[in-house]
Amino acid sequence: MKKIINVFGLLVLTMILASFSFNDGFVIKGHIDGIEDGTWVRLYDLDQQIYIDSAISKNGTFILKGKVEYPTTCWVKCKDEYAIIQVENTELTFNSPIEKMHLNCTIQGGKEQELQNELSKLQQPYDVLYFSAYDSLVNHRYANENEKQRLIKTFNESQSISHDIYISFGKDHPNTYLGMGIIYSNRMRIPKDTLGLIYESLLPEFKETSRAKALKIFLYEDLVEKGKPFIDFKVKDIKGDDFRLSSLKGKYIYLSFWSAGCGPCRMENKLLSKSLKELPKDLVLVSFSTDKNRKDWDIATKSDSIVWYNVSDLAGDNGKIETQYQVQAIPTSFLIDRNGIVIEQFIGFDTDIIKRLNTLIEEKETSHNEVMSWNKPRRHLR
Repeated sequence: MKKIINVFGLLVLTMILASFSFNDGFVIKGHIDGIEDGTWVRLYDLDQQIYIDSAISKNGTFILKGKVEYPTTCWVKCKDEYAIIQVENTELTFNSPIEKMHLNCTIQGGKEQELQNELSKLQQPYDVLYFSAYDSLVNHRYANENEKQRLIKTFNESQSISHDIYISFGKDHPNTYLGMGIIYSNRMRIPKDTLGLIYESLLPEFKETSRAKALKIFLYEDLVEKGKPFIDFKVKDIKGDDFRLSSLKGKYIYLSFWSAGCGPCRMENKLLSKSLKELPKDLVLVSFSTDKNRKDWDIATKSDSIVWYNVSDLAGDNGKIETQYQVQAIPTSFLIDRNGIVIEQFIGFDTDIIKRLNTLIEEKETSHNEVMSWNKPRRHLR
């Protein structure tokens, strides 16, 4: 009898420990059709910009484990394919063929993933058109120019409709991590009065999230705009030394926001590195990394040969500085004049950026010299 009680007690204890271990993190039990044994499957946290876990598949199956501080949008990555998954500390299942995982995956588990499934169902008809048109355009699968233009039209229209659905879904679900992420990342496409109503309607727990705090900054604090003074900030450079933007006042400043995982940003870094001698003499470069992962920032810095001012707050894309500078897409850059006035904003990578910077500064200097000339005291001839 005593032995039976001991066995029963051990069983209960095992169940309690197993339950505690499970509730303390997440488990993703997955299967991907069409992959060989030994294929790596990785889980990438889009917010933290780090890999949370990885596993080697056997017979197409894999298990990913870990813990997230809050429900987080991630990628399940395998070979060159990916699929979006909303990870929270619970059990999730993942099933997909390897081909076009982002369109064909089936994921279950967790309230946030239920929302993602609902959103994906709304977007899928347009995403199928979008990716199909994109694939045909990239691989030149069209018979003539008319068919090419038809594909371009399908690509643009389906992408636009899918994104409108995405934004509307976020606005309809503000008190969720998925919804809050959508709202913040598309804040410039939503009227400010609407954003204000959304923010004020947030539950207390969501007002404490980093994205909601950033949204509050966007709504109620000063933001950088063309024609207005820059907003000063103090951060650390890549060596760990203090840097303040105002220390460069009196010179022209090209301030560029970038990240290690942004292809166009890296292209701009390398172009600037190769073209330093072609830049105006009084122009200083400041690269502001939006990476959260210090290692990624460091590796990209060395790879891109960044030898100019290279700084970060390691706060990601919803840090206070990034929010005040209205950085929604990267690269986003600003040209600031000697007096600290923002004279131009650039969104995206421009292969002619060196030429544009030279032209803008030359025009500004010419205009300044003309004003100074007119303001000089003049003698009246008799």
